[in-house]
Order: sequence, then C-alpha cells, then structure tokens
Amino acid sequence: MMERNAFLINKKIHQYILPGVLMTVAMQLGNVVDGMIVGNLLGPEAMAAIELSMPVLLLLQMPAMMLAMGGAAEAAVLLGRRETEKAGGIFTASLLAGVGLALVFALMTPILPGVLARALAGNERMAALVRPYIAVNFGGIPILTAAIICCYFMNTDNHPQLGSALFIIANVVNLVLDFVFLKVFGLGMAGSALSTVIGYLTGMVTVLFYMRSEHRMLRLTKPGGSLAEYVRMSAAAGIPSAAFTLMSALRSVIINSAIVRFLGNDPMAVYSVCANAVLIAELCVGGVIGLVPSIAGILYGERDYYGIRALSKRVLAYSYLAIAALLAVFLVFPQAIAGLFGIADGEMLALCKTALRIFACSFPFYVYNKFLMSYYQTILQPKLSTVITVLQGFAVIVPLTLAGMFWSGFYGVCLAALAGEILTIVCSVLYRVRGQRTGRFPSGGRYMLPQITNEVSLDFSVKNQLEDVVTLRDQLLDFCAHNGIGAKDANHLALALEEMTANIVQYGYRSGRKNYIDISFTIQDGSYILRIRDDGVPFNPLEQKVSKEGPVVGGIALIRRIMSDFQYTRVLNMNNTVITLAIDDGKQQG
Repeated sequence: MMERNAFLINKKIHQYILPGVLMTVAMQLGNVVDGMIVGNLLGPEAMAAIELSMPVLLLLQMPAMMLAMGGAAEAAVLLGRRETEKAGGIFTASLLAGVGLALVFALMTPILPGVLARALAGNERMAALVRPYIAVNFGGIPILTAAIICCYFMNTDNHPQLGSALFIIANVVNLVLDFVFLKVFGLGMAGSALSTVIGYLTGMVTVLFYMRSEHRMLRLTKPGGSLAEYVRMSAAAGIPSAAFTLMSALRSVIINSAIVRFLGNDPMAVYSVCANAVLIAELCVGGVIGLVPSIAGILYGERDYYGIRALSKRVLAYSYLAIAALLAVFLVFPQAIAGLFGIADGEMLALCKTALRIFACSFPFYVYNKFLMSYYQTILQPKLSTVITVLQGFAVIVPLTLAGMFWSGFYGVCLAALAGEILTIVCSVLYRVRGQRTGRFPSGGRYMLPQITNEVSLDFSVKNQLEDVVTLRDQLLDFCAHNGIGAKDANHLALALEEMTANIVQYGYRSGRKNYIDISFTIQDGSYILRIRDDGVPFNPLEQKVSKEGPVVGGIALIRRIMSDFQYTRVLNMNNTVITLAIDDGKQQG
C-alpha cells in the first residue's frame, strides 16, 4: 500500500527557504544596522528618537501590510483553486488601493510630522530629532507601499528570488547612503530616513523584471468584478496584519512615552536596543515562517491538508533550531550586542546586559505566536489570527509592562515582555478550544483542517519509475471497488492516472533523478476528482489539441475526451493537473 510522504513539500521548503530568509534578513537587518549606524554616528538619543518614531512609521505601513499579506493570502488560495484571473484582480486592486492611500499620506507631509513629533517626544530636544525623520518617511511612503505589496505578491507567484532581491538591493543602498548622508553631508535624522526611501526606490527595479516574466500568473488587469470588492477581500484577509501593525503602534506610543517620562532617556535608549533584539529574532525566523502564506495558501486552495501539516511541522522545527542558537548568543554575549548599538560602558551597559538576557528568554514563545498568526491568516481564519495579534500586540503586553514598570522599574518592563508572550499562548489556546467546542471554529486541533479518511479519499506518493505505475493503477482500482464505484468509471479513472503518471515518469525528469509524484483521489461535490502534482519540467497537457470528432487512440487526448473536466496550473514551480469525472448514479454498477 503506497502512502503519502512529504518529499515534494520538503523540497519546496528547501527551494523557498533561502529567498525567504534573504528577504527577511534584508528587511530586518537593514533596520537593525540602521539603528547601529545612527547610534554610533549620532548617539544613543538619536537611536531612541528612531524608536519613538516607530508608531508613526508602523501606521504609515499599515495599509500596505494589510493589502499585501491579505491580498497575497487570498491570491494564493485562488491560484490553488486555479482561479488565475480572479487572483490577478486581487493583485491589481491591492496595488492601486495601497498606492492611492499612500499618496494621501504623502500630501500631509507639510502638516502632520511636526504635530506628531511633539506628541511622541517627551521633551523639545527629542522632538527636534524625531520631526525630520518622520517628515521624510511621510513623503516616501508611496514608494515603500508599492515595494511591500509587489514583494508579497511576487513571493506568491513563484518569484521569491525577486522578492528577496528587492529588499536586499533596498537595504544595501540604504546602508551605503546612511554613511554618505550622515558622515559626509551631515544630514542627521533626515539623511537616515532619506537613505531608506532612496533604497526602496532602487530596489523596485526587480518589479520590472517580474512584469517582463513570461512565467508569472498574476497580471495587472482590469478586475472582472468590482474593484471595491477585490479591495474588501484583500483587506478582510489582511485584518490580522493591520491589527498587528496598529497594536504595535499603540503599544509603542504608550510604552515609549511611559519609559521616557517616568524612567528617562537612558532607559529609553536601552529599550530601543531590546526592541532591535526582537528584530534580530524576527530576522532569524521570519524568512522560515514567511513560507507559510506563500506555500500553505496554495496547498489550502488545493485541499492538500496533509501537505499543510507537513509544512507547518517543518517550519516550526527550523524556526526553533534558529531561535535556540540566537538565545544562546544573547545569554552568553549580551555585552557585545549592546556595544554594537553604541552602549559600551557605565550603568547603561549593566542595565542593557540584564535586559537583553530577559528579552531573549521570550524568543521561543514569540516564535510560536508569530507562526500561529501567520498560519491562521493563511487558512482564512482571520478572526483567530486577529485575537492572537491583539493579545500579543496590546491587550496583554501593555498592562503587564505598565504594572511591571511601577513594580520593578525597567527590569519590570523586561519581565513583562517574557510574561506577555507566555500569557498570549495560554489565552489564544483557550479561545481556540472553546471556539471549536461551540462550532465557531473548525475542529481538527490547532491546525483546524478537515480529517481526511480513506472512506472518501486516497492520498499517496509514488516514485518516478515506470514499475510503480502498474501498482498505482491497481491501487486506485481496488479503492474504487471498495467504495462502490462502477467498473466503467473506475477504468476511466485508472486510465487517466496511468497515462498521466507514465508521461511524467518518462518525460518530466532527467534520467536517474530520484523524485516523487503526489496523487490525490477524492469523491466530492458530485464528482470523482483526481489531482496529480509533480515538480518536473513544465508540461501543460491542455496545449495538446483535441478533435471533437473522429477517432482518438489513447494518450492524453483520449483522457480529455472521456473525462468531464481537465485543468492544469503551474504553481510553486510544480505541475498541478486536476482531472474530474462527473458521477452518474444511473451508470454505477455498485
């Protein structure tokens, strides 16, 4: 009896993991190194000013993240369902809406930055540093918005290398210009922000390569339905991302203001280092967890629930390996990390060393919460993802931080970060379990996926060798007989399976290359559905012309003639063939 294995899924993880990690490294490392450069060239107060500006920057990016992550998740599911045109409409609507809203923000540059700087900073000295940094970011937000949206959709559309290249180019240019603008021209905080905007503008060159690609499935097109409806779909799926950004902004405003006013500028500078430590954790695992929307979304659209579970387990395993190594570094070398941000001696160093160690202990719990937020958003359960986001981003951490501050000063702030991540996991699990018991959420444990049994489906993997094809055919016939499928339909299905897999084995791979083909047979929606997936050379069986009249002797042409529907897509750089035979009860032989 052949069984399903995770060979193709693991292979996709290994192919996508490097671009995903590179993209996350480029995104987060750029922010971290930016903080290092500013801290060393302009001083700890300038680094604290960047942290105080973060709520505004997060709010500016919120529409982009909502439309990018929500739209990409919806597009992935639609591609898995082979609704390519609708997926293109989602892409077009998300990009137009995001850039349009960003232009509105840019027009407010002469008015809002000064007001916001005075509101965020605890004193005029700090406000003078915050104001130019916010102003430049206001003016450049359309560029950043377009870059974020295009990047996420490129990842979904089999072009993760271009998505990662965008952020790599952007941040390399950003870091080079940081030195030029700060060290050579003395542009201060405005120079730091300007280098970021120019960096992303330069990185957008990768979008041009994507638009010229012959293999992309997502195209800018006039949506077939209402533009507003497509925007609504993207926004609804992206609510967890928007909630995370909003909660992060509110949290930053409250916590940063409390630290500056009650503890002073030096603890604020140390807290900024700790915030960068969280970015480093994101750097280590964000690229791996980022595989969930781009791969799991398509698998969910294909109803490949085994593949989703296999992907999730592997993503968590890789994430915890990375975070364990990072935790060890923070526990053993906190002084070296503090020194990277310009904190080298005195009471600030002693405070920073202890704070970094406490923050590092929260990393394993932080990773699990990040995974759940991404996963539930991907399987179109935004409500549960939003609850986790609100708990982690605001509802738990803010009260704990304020209580900890008045209980134990700055160390209480650090302990609250650890306790907040743990409490978020406990509360979210209780909420999910209660929702599953009352029917608000699907059953199936934490993955919330339907339990597939052999009574309604057959799911297995076969090696790419001809001797397995006969065994494969016999296995399907046995399954059909066991489930009362008539001989005629059973033979048609077996013929289709044998013909397709034989073609894949003979022509899909280079000689001697070991691989597997994933096959799923289900009885659903009044049809027998046969799904065949392989990562061989691109081959579209629909390109073969079939005459509606005259004799047809075997091969794919015969399959297309005798079956009810025949569909093909190339997603995740894999061939996905779906063959459907409508159930005719009158012709069944029991």
